Amino acid sequence: MFFPGLRKRPSKPEPPESPAPASVEGPLDARFAAAVATGLWRMRNRMVEPGTDRPLPDLRPLYRHLEATWDALTSAGIEIQSHDGDLADPGLSLSVVAYQPTPGLDRDRIVETIRPTVYLGGRIIQQGEVIVGTPQEDAK
Repeated sequence: MFFPGLRKRPSKPEPPESPAPASVEGPLDARFAAAVATGLWRMRNRMVEPGTDRPLPDLRPLYRHLEATWDALTSAGIEIQSHDGDLADPGLSLSVVAYQPTPGLDRDRIVETIRPTVYLGGRIIQQGEVIVGTPQEDAK
């Protein structure tokens, strides 16, 4: 006898479905991406010679892995932007943590990036935090 919608009962119980693996094609959580990018940026800053992009000699083998991970984030559409040395423009989308009188400046400049700006697909997912150096007033 045939009943529409009724399926034949399987002879063996079916194994339970395993959870589907995370899709690399799916959307990326912005907070997670920003946290990973910031951590990688901080590690990179501690692994290079001050004022350069050259890794410290003892850290060169590890630095290659960091660069590969950085490249993977870039391939996923994540851009990490440090602001050290940039002119401090009030129109920039940055959070200024402090203003600091700094010798040798003739204009306001960013003297330290506390947290980088992180972009995902060209959109800001984390606003940078900076310290702005201001020209020192001459003591007369």
